[in-house]
Formats: sequence, C-alpha cells, structure tokens
Amino acid sequence: MAGKWFKDCTYSAFISYAHADDRGWNDWVTCFSKELDMTLPTRLRGIPVPKVHLSGKNGPVAGDLGDELRARIADSFAMILVVHDNYAESGWCQQELAYFKSLFGDEGFRERLYIVALSQSAMDQVMATDAWKQLCPGSNLVYMHFFQDDDPDMPIGIYSDKGIVANAFWTPFVRLREDFAKKIKGNYEAGSGRTPLTVEFAAAGFAAASGAAALTTTPAPPAPIDDSVRIYIESNQNEVDHWESVGAQAVKSWDAVVAGMALAPPLYVRPSGLPMDRIDQYPRLDDADGVILLWGQKTSDSLVAQIRKVEQKLSGRDLAPGVVAYLMPPQGVADQAMSAFGWPVVRFNAPQAQGIEVVAQDAPKLEAFLRKVLDRKQQRRKAASEALSVVQP
Repeated sequence: MAGKWFKDCTYSAFISYAHADDRGWNDWVTCFSKELDMTLPTRLRGIPVPKVHLSGKNGPVAGDLGDELRARIADSFAMILVVHDNYAESGWCQQELAYFKSLFGDEGFRERLYIVALSQSAMDQVMATDAWKQLCPGSNLVYMHFFQDDDPDMPIGIYSDKGIVANAFWTPFVRLREDFAKKIKGNYEAGSGRTPLTVEFAAAGFAAASGAAALTTTPAPPAPIDDSVRIYIESNQNEVDHWESVGAQAVKSWDAVVAGMALAPPLYVRPSGLPMDRIDQYPRLDDADGVILLWGQKTSDSLVAQIRKVEQKLSGRDLAPGVVAYLMPPQGVADQAMSAFGWPVVRFNAPQAQGIEVVAQDAPKLEAFLRKVLDRKQQRRKAASEALSVVQP
C-alpha cells in the first residue's frame, strides 16, 4: 500500500472539510478533531500518536497552498472527509481527495479513507459530481451517518451541553475510532518489524456510497468502553465555574489513588459539567462512572431533590457512585463530617479569589469515592471486553 508507515507520519489523519461547515454547525469539525486527538491515544498504548491535521488549526501559513496541502496529505496516515453542504461546493476539498488518491492508490483509498456524512442530501450531491465519479468509478466506498434519523440534513450534536458527549454521537464515533486504531496498530507493528495484526474493516453500521442506506448482514459489534473515566460534576447558574475547579481536585486525587497501581491500560479522569437546570432533558447517564453534586447556594431540601433526579438518570443494579462537594463559602464552615441522603459529603474550601481545595480531613473520603469509581470502571471494561470477545471470530 502506498503511504508512509504510521511511525513516520506527522499527522494521524488529514481532515478534509469546508470551513463554512465548521462555522455553520457550532465548530462541529473542530470538536470532532478534539475528541479524536484526546481519545485515540488511549486505544494505542505504547504507540506515539500525532495530532490530526485540521487546516483551521494547523494549516499552511505560507507557500503554494496546493503544494503544501499535498505534502501534508502525504505526511498523514489517513484522510477523514467531513461532508455537509459547503463541502459539496468546495473545489479545494475535491482537490484534497484527488491528492489523497494519487498518493495512496486504490488500496489506500479503500482502507485509509473515512467519510463522515453530516447531511444525506449533501452526500448525495457530492456523489453526483463528475469529480467524485472520476475518483470513485464503480467503487463501493462506505460512509458513516453522523446526521439525525428524523432530520437527515441535521448533524448529530457532539455535545449535549458543555463538556458532555452526546450518546447519539458517541456510538458512531467509537466505531470509526476503533477501526482507525486497529489499522494504525497493525501498520505500526508491521513498520516496526513485528508480526502485524490482522485488521478487518468494520463495515457494520455504515451506509454504502450508492446514496441508499446499505443493508448489513452482520450486526454492529457492541461499542467498546473508552479508557477515560467520566465523572459528571454539577454545573448550575449559581456556581457556573466551580465544577471545573472541583474536577481539577478530582483529577489530582485520582492521580494519588492510582499511583503505583500500574494500571494496564492506564485510565484518566475526564470531568464533565452536568447542568442540573436541564437534567430532565437529558437521556440516561449510562456512561457515568461517578457523579459529584455541588452543595453551594442551595438548601439541603433542594440538594436531596437533585440527588433523586440524578439517581433516576442512572441505570443498572450497580449505580455509579456519587458524592456531594460542600463548598465553604457560600455554605458556612462545617467542622464535622456529614452526609446527604446517603451520599458522602466532602468539604471544600472555596474562597472566591482562589482555587477550590479539598479540606485535608476529607481528602480520604474523596479518595474513597474515586476508588469506587475505579472499581466500577474496571468491572464495566471487563464486561465490555467479554462482550467483544463473544462477537469477534
């Protein structure tokens, strides 16, 4: 196959897109690239993973644009097309695809090209162009549906709210990422002189590039659980930024909990804001490994009501562990340990002009909560691994 070994690439993937589509859909492509940059390395432990190429972030700043783009495509392991209305009208996007095929050949075109469709009609329009027909004569390329089922010209939102990845996006994203990671690992093994892994293209759940949805004969495999540990932390109109500070403390305590454990693969904490004023609009928090509620400018009765709401959003017999962050101020100083409706309470000093810090006496309680989170994550990952082993030949 033409194209560099992954170990020699400057970029993991070249994302081809129209900047107007990124701007028009709330930085969709930028956010997609961030999720890929953040989570792909967790699937490739021990393999250095370069960032994706995104022209809006690390594109050429001088020289001939055509020559620069061709060189950057050549320095990438794969190409990801993100298609919406403006992509169909972009001559540069078509040229990038032509560069990719000329550099990677037919096999690379089939194995290292991913097509992310944000709109069914835009995808149909692209496939009807003469340029596409010339590049893909009689090919059976597949593309992934990242548009809504009930409105095929509306992209799936990446985030339900600040920092929260939507379940509708996460499922197809993980399928793409897992297939990409397998190809990278196989290539890296081969390029390093090791026995390469057998890599199969994960076609289940994709749609054929004929314009009509493809009927797949094999069921889509269960989506693997990511190696990040997701802890939802309440964000509300009274303590808008406090969840980030509490999250930083959780990360710091997590590092202390896992130090010396030699976790393989490693796990990292990803705090995500949870806006309680809109929780009724949320789907179930099935991906939660832990939940932290803020006890700041609210009464104890209000806190208990929110605990009930959160528990209704959690699923399974083994609910994700929860803890309450008692903020001093706005709450008064509490000298004694406490609990709230069965949830442990961890006290935090929260001076307005400084960062939040866990009270020293309650640091063990925060670590105990994180150990429960770790145990739950390991159990869920084990179950996901066993499920995958059942469906894989």
